Amino acid sequence: MSTFQSLTINKDGFAFDLLTGESFQLNRCGQMVLQRLRHGDTQEQIMLFLCGRFGISQNIAQRDITDFYQQLNALGLLTEENQ
Repeated sequence: MSTFQSLTINKDGFAFDLLTGESFQLNRCGQMVLQRLRHGDTQEQIMLFLCGRFGISQNIAQRDITDFYQQLNALGLLTEENQ
């Protein structure tokens, strides 16, 4: 089972990892990014999506994605296959 596939996320952004029993909260943007990661989007694809969706620069989007990836890594949710 892929790491992201073990997550159950409700509409309010509450995420529960079925493998570890850990839980955490995602904001709306985090939910969108995680959904795209689950579907196999690359960092660049996610960056372009965020730029289009929120009208932000590529620099800001890339910074936010990097921060989000660091948080996922700290939670043990990133593997080589989904970076």
